[in-house]
Amino acid sequence: MEIFDSAARTKGDLAGVFEYEEADGPQNATAYFYLYETAGPVVGAILVQSGAWSITEADIAVRWDRDEQRVGLFVFGVLTAAFDIATGARYGGRHGEDFNAEIPWS
Repeated sequence: MEIFDSAARTKGDLAGVFEYEEADGPQNATAYFYLYETAGPVVGAILVQSGAWSITEADIAVRWDRDEQRVGLFVFGVLTAAFDIATGARYGGRHGEDFNAEIPWS
């Protein structure tokens, strides 16, 4: 099973991308949240989950904040990971573990 979601910034220069992929079954699954330059390479990556995970496409949303300075991954409606474009900071990841739950968002 694969799950994919993305959102590009209005300028069209950057995109947040979520990818979940099962390799040889759910026990070998990985989920990453990426920051891409739309005309170039991956700028950053955050490991969100490895191993079996009961999610569907409806459980995932990638959104930009209102100033389009941060792009976030929402899992089950909760901000789980984010990239701050202005500072280069990465937040969250490792869903279900002790990650930095205080992700700045506007």
